[in-house]
Amino acid sequence: MKTSIKTYITTKQIKFFTALILTGILSVGSNFTLLKSATAAPRNILPEKVNEILDINHKSNGLPLPVARAVLRDVSRTQGVLPSKLKIAEYHQQTWSDGCLGLPKPDEFCTQALVPGWRVIVSNGTQNWIYHTNSNGRSLRLANPATSVNNQSKNLPTSVKNAVLAAASQLTKLPTSKIRIVNFKQITTDGCLGLPRPDEACIQIAQQAWEVNLQAGKQRLVYRANRDGSQVRLNQNASSSALPKSISDAILADAEEELGVPFSRLRIVRVERREWPDRCLGISEPLILCAPSIVPGWRVTVSDGKQRLVYRVGEPDTIRLDKQASKINVNNSLKPVPIPTSELPPLLESGVVFRQISSGGFAGRTYETVLLDDGLLIRTRMGDANDSERSVRRVSLQKLRQFQQLLEDKGANEFQNLSYPAPSGAADYMIYTLTSSDGTVQYNDISQNRLPRNLQVIVAAWNQLIREAQG
Repeated sequence: MKTSIKTYITTKQIKFFTALILTGILSVGSNFTLLKSATAAPRNILPEKVNEILDINHKSNGLPLPVARAVLRDVSRTQGVLPSKLKIAEYHQQTWSDGCLGLPKPDEFCTQALVPGWRVIVSNGTQNWIYHTNSNGRSLRLANPATSVNNQSKNLPTSVKNAVLAAASQLTKLPTSKIRIVNFKQITTDGCLGLPRPDEACIQIAQQAWEVNLQAGKQRLVYRANRDGSQVRLNQNASSSALPKSISDAILADAEEELGVPFSRLRIVRVERREWPDRCLGISEPLILCAPSIVPGWRVTVSDGKQRLVYRVGEPDTIRLDKQASKINVNNSLKPVPIPTSELPPLLESGVVFRQISSGGFAGRTYETVLLDDGLLIRTRMGDANDSERSVRRVSLQKLRQFQQLLEDKGANEFQNLSYPAPSGAADYMIYTLTSSDGTVQYNDISQNRLPRNLQVIVAAWNQLIREAQG
């Protein structure tokens, strides 16, 4: 009996301990499972697809998923906001000026190298966070503390509003009452507002600024301004504008002559708002001084499908061909022909530096303009017995010496008694016969842009001398 009771007790103990051990194993296993799930939860909260986290319209350059996840995780970690409550409200590609992504910390050394990346705005519906990242999101920096979405639309300073409206009014010639602010936002940028001008050194210190979108007639203009509006710049690449018809017609007419193709085959394929650094629109010429002065205008591209001409336009009516930016696939230079000896003008008299004979055009009159070695510029109408249209001007000795040096440097191979004829069928054009100590050259105003480069430089310098003397 005792043996049976003992055996029973032992068996019960074994079963009890066995059950206890199994329960413990299951409990431990369950705990492992819960810990694993708890660890994986935050990662699973983030969506797997880019279109689930981007609350914006389709764009040509999609934000990479690693970048989107990196900024969402950082906001969630630093601001205590659930990832499921966050959206990418806006983004665009940006090239930062240094390894600090344009956001250096105090006394921080930043590698001075261009870093391609992204500017990303994260929102939870009530607050926005702006991030600067590199191309893959492994390096990122918060550009601003949280800003209220609601307050942001109400806090454009009056000084900034007035400054951008005034700038747009000056650019478009419209009254400010006809210009509407569409939207605006705060941005973080550098001392040049992220819009440096040629050869301008920008302070590489992050500062808050405003980007303002305006509608002015058919034009959409994007301006950036510093915090108080004392500095305003046009974001030319982001702006679009309607080119006045008078300017587009003038450009197409010039392109027709330049390319030698019919007007009907030419199209204006691109129009961009620009601010040029001087009255020469950034294209310098010999003997022409261009005082620095911001000139609003456009950059206009014309094409016939194979060739491309780029023009710089300065308001109200200055148009210049940007030859370096243009692309002409065929050789459009004219082939000169010798001027018959019987048609050559007389040699220059003693004391004469240069002579121009102009004839043709609608009036059909012929004028002679001579430049003397003492700086006198004398213009007469040939065949005028009374000498009634004679005029005498003076060129400064400095300008005279500069022009003589230009003739010496570039004219020796151009003044070889050659003529550059007008296109077949052309009418009512002017013929210019230029004579220097080296010889004579003849051209017409229709084909002036197709003359050899050195000859174009001399013609431009000569015309500038005449304009300055008349002024």
